[in-house]
Amino acid sequence: MPANLIAHDTRLEGRTPSGSRDTLTIDVDESTPLEEFFDNAVELALAHVGLNRLSIMAHGVYVRDLDTIAIQFCTEYISFQTAHYFSRLRGLVDHIVLYVCNAAETEMTRRGDGDELCRQIAITANAEVTAARERQEYTSVEVCHFFVDCDTTPIEFGDWEGEVVHYGRDGRVLAEFGEPTRHASPAPTSSDPRFTMRR
Repeated sequence: MPANLIAHDTRLEGRTPSGSRDTLTIDVDESTPLEEFFDNAVELALAHVGLNRLSIMAHGVYVRDLDTIAIQFCTEYISFQTAHYFSRLRGLVDHIVLYVCNAAETEMTRRGDGDELCRQIAITANAEVTAARERQEYTSVEVCHFFVDCDTTPIEFGDWEGEVVHYGRDGRVLAEFGEPTRHASPAPTSSDPRFTMRR
């Protein structure tokens, strides 16, 4: 049965959400080569007859010298130069969710590189991609008992901030969702990822 995979670059501070039988987790950092991450992701996908959803939790970064956007994930980052790695997941993942600030930006760079990077990931992986155009908030709290035993709560993203884009496998935009209304129904009938991706 296909599983979900949460991939957390630990430079995004906070504890990785707990895994389960249906949700697997991988932690990476600045010393993890992208190839190693994709080796592990492919192995897990094959062992579980594919992945329903790959959630990537990382920082979005602006590369000033190149006027481009990248995702601070593993040693090399996810960028135009490394997006080809997603071809290894072709046929193995249905949906990629980027919990990354400005991942689908259209105004920070001259060419709207975030939007183009998300399109490239979708096409290369032949998977749907969901990403935000703006900065995303998340919480993780350190809880201490008797000032000795401290633990950090798992990262919680809550609702999306700003515009969210859902790309098809061909890189075309399937849907765009704006700021949620204050009186949103607790069980919306639309498939707004704000209410389905972060729970």
